[in-house]
Amino acid sequence: MIKKIVLLAVNALCLIAFIVCLISSASLRTSLRSQQAVSAWAGQSGDRFAQLSIFFPESVAFNEDSVRSLRASIDKALLGASLESRPDRTLYTDAWSAVGDVSVRGQHGSATAKAICVGGDFFMFHPLYLRDGNYISPNDVMKDRVVLDEELAWRLFGSVRLSGFEIMLNNRPFKIAGVVSRESDFASTMAYTYGAGLFMSFEALSEMTEDGANISCYEIVMPDPITGFAKHILTEAFPNSDVHIIENTSRFSLGNSFAVISSFGERSMRTDAVSFPYWENAARIVEDRLALLLVLTILFIAFPVVCGVIYTVKIIRFTIKYGRKKVTKVIDDIDRRKYEKYLIEKEMDVDIDIYNVNDIIREVQDENNQTGST
Repeated sequence: MIKKIVLLAVNALCLIAFIVCLISSASLRTSLRSQQAVSAWAGQSGDRFAQLSIFFPESVAFNEDSVRSLRASIDKALLGASLESRPDRTLYTDAWSAVGDVSVRGQHGSATAKAICVGGDFFMFHPLYLRDGNYISPNDVMKDRVVLDEELAWRLFGSVRLSGFEIMLNNRPFKIAGVVSRESDFASTMAYTYGAGLFMSFEALSEMTEDGANISCYEIVMPDPITGFAKHILTEAFPNSDVHIIENTSRFSLGNSFAVISSFGERSMRTDAVSFPYWENAARIVEDRLALLLVLTILFIAFPVVCGVIYTVKIIRFTIKYGRKKVTKVIDDIDRRKYEKYLIEKEMDVDIDIYNVNDIIREVQDENNQTGST
């Protein structure tokens, strides 16, 4: 009895742990807003889109002229697939970025800060919470606006209400468009190691750099009528290149978690000069956690399943054994009724209730034998 209680308790704990793993996995899949641009872009249209990221090594020179060339290639490929923009909406949206260090000076001090230099619709892909003001936009006529994070805002001004204030970046004046809070999810918190930072226009960075600036990350949401269509277009645009092309749309799927498990140990090896931004490192952390949770989910459900199979087999065996007994009894009852009918027809005055069916058979056979010998 104690053994059965312990076994039941272990199964109950495994099932609870299994459910916790499922809930944790579901929560992780939606924890990074930077991986959910498809939902923001598609809205209620019902069309299929894919979100993809391209990461460039230092050896690949990719700038805003390259972006225009890439867009032309994408437009051509979409037109070839009979996909055309509607008057009220384009088929895709994109963004690009690079990371660098800048010197910043404000009213109450100065600092060296990490600048994420952005272009395109960057804040659609990375909708950071605004504490004050607005984002910078590709529609801005002047490229002299910046967005500070809270840490830098407090360090330079002792406040987050700063829209319209002026700061100096590398001795050039810039207006503060807004102040944002960094992501609070565990993966982004782990991955973000830049310290105090700001967002500025990639075009402004290019103007401040003698030889221009190169893009390290390009992101896009585009139509994907058939799975793999969008990634194929980008792959064709970079033949024989060392760029990393990642499809974000399905990276947290069950199938990708199995792929991460199968490549365990290889993901840590780097043979190129690609430096991932913090949001990609955060996504890779989530991928690893989902793979770990998948392993734990399988392990936790395995014990109850095995116990269930064993218990089911025992029930089936018992049912078969009990069924055989019932069938045998039914057959015996049928034979009994047959011989009762037979004896009644022979007008034999025998109390059937006190005989076993087999005894009746032997008596009838003996009677027949005696009659034959006479």
